[in-house]
Amino acid sequence: MTIERTIQSGVHIIIPRRNLTGGEETDDLANAVRDAIASGADRVVVDLGRISWVNSMGLAALQRIRLACIEAGVSIGLARVAERIRNLMLTTRLVFLFDTYETLDGAVAAHESAA
Repeated sequence: MTIERTIQSGVHIIIPRRNLTGGEETDDLANAVRDAIASGADRVVVDLGRISWVNSMGLAALQRIRLACIEAGVSIGLARVAERIRNLMLTTRLVFLFDTYETLDGAVAAHESAA
């Protein structure tokens, strides 16, 4: 499995362990978010702190999980986005669609207060 999952203060945290490049790891991320939604999650944070790169397929997967969360009424945020990924998200303007946080604790606290 290329994804870790945990729950902290009622926030479902999903942590990819491999760069998101359109392979199994990207499918695992989408499935983990879908599973969290199906289990009744109303707040999800994707912690990107263990990865350093996302290609166009990975960006598309992030957009798809964002849309799935919106459709389900689930808040979503990204934590610990590497500068390289942040720059790519800025270029593609995806950075304006996600709430991003410097730290996982900051993301959890922000989503915890959103409950």
